[in-house]
Amino acid sequence: MKIIKTFEAAEIPNPHFISVRALLVSDPVQFEHLSLEAGQVQKKHVAHTNVYLYILNGTGVLDAGGETISLFADMLVEIPPETPHRLTNNSNSQLRLLNIKAPRPTSSTQIITESEG
Repeated sequence: MKIIKTFEAAEIPNPHFISVRALLVSDPVQFEHLSLEAGQVQKKHVAHTNVYLYILNGTGVLDAGGETISLFADMLVEIPPETPHRLTNNSNSQLRLLNIKAPRPTSSTQIITESEG
């Protein structure tokens, strides 16, 4: 058995400048804890695997594949591979979620520049 305490895991530097903590990285899956402070916005990007977002607390907006989805606690969103997406915390409080990638990606997330999308 292995126990990982979220806030004891080191933060991972990332191009979005949000709090990302790797909780588990194995061949079949990757679990990350994401935290966006009020007003923070991710850069639009694509992952080369299935992405599942489970909202722990807070509210925000997900722009994905041409759709805009309101996010709230206890909600799960599935994003297919290669779907451009971006999280926005448009609230006055912290947005916390699990970012689950399965299968674990074998290539890095790709940031989309304004000219691409």
